[in-house]
Amino acid sequence: MIKVDDCLLDDLLLQATESPRKRAHYNLHKSYHEPVQRLCIALQQKSYVRPHWHNNNDKWELVVVLRGTVVVVIFDKQGVIQQKVMLSPLNGVSVLELPPNTCHSLYVTTDSAAIMEVKQGPYDAANAAKFASWAPKEEEKDADMFLAWLRQAKPGQYFLG
Repeated sequence: MIKVDDCLLDDLLLQATESPRKRAHYNLHKSYHEPVQRLCIALQQKSYVRPHWHNNNDKWELVVVLRGTVVVVIFDKQGVIQQKVMLSPLNGVSVLELPPNTCHSLYVTTDSAAIMEVKQGPYDAANAAKFASWAPKEEEKDADMFLAWLRQAKPGQYFLG
């Protein structure tokens, strides 16, 4: 039996604080070959998740917010924001299922947040996601600027750099 409790989330959030990426993962699945991948992800407010999509027609993704508040941002493939969805156990919407090939990112609006991500496997790191060319890589200096823009941007806008 696998249990996700406050102790696990507290530990994961501490790991995220100490991580250069400002996030930490805990896999509930035992193998990347399993047909359903399940993981908890703790994120700090400064964590940048580069916009990406899962390029297989059967690779949906389910996001469940366990703590805090996150905003999932949906883009078209050219980088125009289509929609922003706030997820929080406190605001009435805490689960979002993304269809295959949906370009998305997310950011944390509270100090930290914890989510559970469920998606179809098996997981193949080389082909798991396609990253948006119009968004900076995590290690690039413009990543902080992109994250700041993302927080205030509205649907219909795109990043000018």
